Amino acid sequence: MAPLPRSLDPISGESLVSYLLRLSHRLSLPPLHLARMAGLTNGFHRNHISRNLLLGLAPSQREAFGHLARLSPEEVTQLTLSSWCDRYPPISRSLADQSQRTWSDPWLFLSSPRFCTSCLAGEATTTQHLHGGPWRKAWHLPVVFACVKHEQFLEPFCQHCGWPDSGAEFLIPRVNDNTLHPAQCRWTSAESLGKKRKTRACGGWLNEAASPAGQPQPSVASLRFQQAILTRLSSSTPAAEAAKYFTDLRVVAALVSASWPHARDLVDTASAEKVDVYVRGRHGPHERQPRDAPPRDPIACAAVLQAADLVLATEDLSNVLSRFIRAAFRTSPSHTPWARLLARHEHECSERLREAAQPVTRAFRKVGGSQGTRAPVRDDYQPEHVPAFLEHDWYQRHLARFSGHAPKFLRRAAAVQLVQWSMGGSQSDAASFLGINPSQVQFKVASEPRFWVQAGCDPTQLDAALRELASGLGSHPHMLVDYRQRREALQDWALDRTTWIALINKMPPLPGSIRPDFDDRKRQEASVFIWTQVTQGEHLFAPRTIAARQPSDVRRRWAQRRSTTWFQLIRPDPLRHYADLRKVLSDYARQLTGDIDSAITPIREA
Repeated sequence: MAPLPRSLDPISGESLVSYLLRLSHRLSLPPLHLARMAGLTNGFHRNHISRNLLLGLAPSQREAFGHLARLSPEEVTQLTLSSWCDRYPPISRSLADQSQRTWSDPWLFLSSPRFCTSCLAGEATTTQHLHGGPWRKAWHLPVVFACVKHEQFLEPFCQHCGWPDSGAEFLIPRVNDNTLHPAQCRWTSAESLGKKRKTRACGGWLNEAASPAGQPQPSVASLRFQQAILTRLSSSTPAAEAAKYFTDLRVVAALVSASWPHARDLVDTASAEKVDVYVRGRHGPHERQPRDAPPRDPIACAAVLQAADLVLATEDLSNVLSRFIRAAFRTSPSHTPWARLLARHEHECSERLREAAQPVTRAFRKVGGSQGTRAPVRDDYQPEHVPAFLEHDWYQRHLARFSGHAPKFLRRAAAVQLVQWSMGGSQSDAASFLGINPSQVQFKVASEPRFWVQAGCDPTQLDAALRELASGLGSHPHMLVDYRQRREALQDWALDRTTWIALINKMPPLPGSIRPDFDDRKRQEASVFIWTQVTQGEHLFAPRTIAARQPSDVRRRWAQRRSTTWFQLIRPDPLRHYADLRKVLSDYARQLTGDIDSAITPIREA
């Protein structure tokens, strides 16, 4: 195929759609004819121009089209969205699999772009006077809602026919029509809809500005924000930084929409009314689902994106995200679609957003399996420095105000979280490290949505308190205890009979003829008490080697009395016998702790 005898120079920033329309108008040829000449149509798309071409051209297509239109490969590439693939993640994700390019991602590009009437009117040049101004490829991105040059919002649809009101199937409507100017509406006229034979285009001029009285103008802040977005699409911003920003913006914009009107004070009144309409149209009054799609209305879109940008700029991002989530999902805190949305995009988010969202999403989504697996985030202490049941003074200083009616659960869950931060992996891995059996107890805050109601606290406040505790551990390394060494030393331990008798003999005699039992059952419970004092673990997970050697009926009888004995040993005002027993057991626990920390092997029962 020989090059065209006449061609056009691309206008900076115009799209492949724009270039095809303007070139076909100059040559008085249908856009489809040009596409066929360049080999852009084949197979299923023989009679249409696929929307995939706007995303990017295959090397053979790029070469053929450039040869036909007398354009360089770089000029052809600049007509497609692929030139932003390293900056705008939806493009790069789609390009990653050439065989399955999808239009299901509403942040990839709009099938029918919004447009600036002044840009379509063109500049005072002969070419643009004849063939119109450019349809800019940036208009295909939802994040572009205004024309900075002409200081006006983009138009979302044709003022004459009201189209498009939904996604288009192909890139150019009426692709075989060579009678329309590039600035004329190509959508089928409403009068022609339903006819089986010939239809006609709307033909309305899209380069005619709407009535100034009925067209709101973007504020200075909106134009400045729009320019910042355009700058991130240019080479002046590092590509990786831009990609993370657009993902952050996407995720937080969904939260802004889901929690609306929580962000109403971040936008002006006129814009807020537009968002009201958008939110009412997207879901009912009782459904709080994050909509991973920006509004088509440019004013509502600007408001949602600006609000998301302001949220991202806040210093205490974690606290702000928590407030928005609680506003959006207060009726069902255990099921948050926003947490799932974040999980889908978290590898492309900024580290700042991931860290800020981590305590909030952990509180609301189920953690486990691959989703709960994390890399270590702290190296100022080691996992062995954390007891399985948070030390009482740590708990009192940092967490007691959060516990509500679940102090045991909080001490357990806090220990698991501290270990996970240090060793990485999942919370189940951290629980196993601490010797916590997940089949016996709950250890995940995410598994207890009612905990937050009982505690009456914000999950981010708890996270901040835990991080303060963790920082305290790291600031005093010489005072840290190796609790794993203690657990391993007492893994299958119990008081031997000789030591048990020696401890009993240290107890003062009871008045009168009272002679309490000091049988093997009580020796087992005494061993458990000492184990909890040494390891700072819960009695639920202590080894019960004495009980394990008993017949099943004996074990059942012992188990029935276990709670009563344990209560007497730990109650603040125990009976005289248990008070005396607790004293000698506590003294022995301190001695045993010193021996283990000094690497002296404890005596085990023969």
